[in-house]
Amino acid sequence: MISTEIEIFNVLLLLALALIFARIIGFLFYKIKQPAVLGEIIAGIILGAIVVFLFSGQEFFVNGYQLPIPNLNFDNAEFNPFHLLKELGILFLLFISGLEISTSKLKKMGKNSSFVAVGGVILPLLFGTIAGIFFGLELNKSIIIGLILTATSVGVTARTLMDLQVLDSDAGTTILGAAVIDDVIGIVLLALVMGATSVTDAVEIGIRIVIFFLIFLILGLKIIDKILDLGEKIHLPKAFLSISLAILLVYSFFAYESGISGIIGAFVAGLIIGQNFRSRKIEEDVKTIGYGFFIPIFFVWVGMSLWSGQGTVNCSLIDIIILSFVIILIGIFGKIVGCGIGAKLSGMTNRESLQVGVGMIPRMELALIIVTAAISHGIFKDDFAQQILITTILLTIVTTIITPVLIKVSFKND
Repeated sequence: MISTEIEIFNVLLLLALALIFARIIGFLFYKIKQPAVLGEIIAGIILGAIVVFLFSGQEFFVNGYQLPIPNLNFDNAEFNPFHLLKELGILFLLFISGLEISTSKLKKMGKNSSFVAVGGVILPLLFGTIAGIFFGLELNKSIIIGLILTATSVGVTARTLMDLQVLDSDAGTTILGAAVIDDVIGIVLLALVMGATSVTDAVEIGIRIVIFFLIFLILGLKIIDKILDLGEKIHLPKAFLSISLAILLVYSFFAYESGISGIIGAFVAGLIIGQNFRSRKIEEDVKTIGYGFFIPIFFVWVGMSLWSGQGTVNCSLIDIIILSFVIILIGIFGKIVGCGIGAKLSGMTNRESLQVGVGMIPRMELALIIVTAAISHGIFKDDFAQQILITTILLTIVTTIITPVLIKVSFKND
């Protein structure tokens, strides 16, 4: 049995287990009236534990046929079977979110989203910087810790809001818009602290962002109907769906190439296509593909990422616990208070402000991007680099797990 065949077998086995665990545990959480997404994350934690602690690296034989179970390596995308699929999962999730959001309502909530995004950046950035200084770090390292806390990962929030059928509420629309804005702000701020040429880099990124939105949002709204007409003219099964998915991938690609998150491109693609009257024809198909495969894989990966970095930990466990506790605490508090204040200043009610603050808690992709970029640029080195990386992973896991529960409580009786 050649190595490639073994790797294919491992990928297929892990994906099958991921889907089975996701559906079974997700259903159990649904039965106790909890968001299914929480069950899918727990499924990933359980599956990761089983593979890492019971089967990782072991060799099994059936009638002399070797069936090795792979070591999980979440830090190496080349050998991580979930890497591409979880990326597609989050893209599908944001694409579906865009399809279900009315642009007229998004424009209406633009002021709210802007206020929330600014509040959700300023307070976590300030708290994180102060925390870094308190731990004896230089100013640039402290600012990086603040930046880790700024960007919101909207995937978990969007899925939970969908489950509760409140995605198109004022609070839901505000959260999605604010998450896009603070993602952009976080990336621009990151460029400012990355060395002597950071100001030039920030200007360049800013220009790319402006160009992206001008071309793909404004012009897209004008020409998307003509592109989608191809789906009507091509008399093949699901041709309209294929063209829509192609637009999703193209938008995500150019968002990455523009130096901004691909999820922004996916969300914008969904927004644009969602305004076309034909979009209702593909919504169910897109949800079938997304919820049937890619999106559960993404949330299982979130849970499995708990077991990343299983190598030797050289830094003190006490130091990790203290730093993680402080960062997670101020990360949660900073988003709730900062975004809540922004929502309140924009004219939202106290209840809506709390809902928005809670919905902005999760950290995921950009937090990990920021910390790994800081490590690769030599800003964080040696033991502290490992310590802050573990802390950031714990931050993403904790905020991802607690958010669905807090959202469900804050939207209760709505």
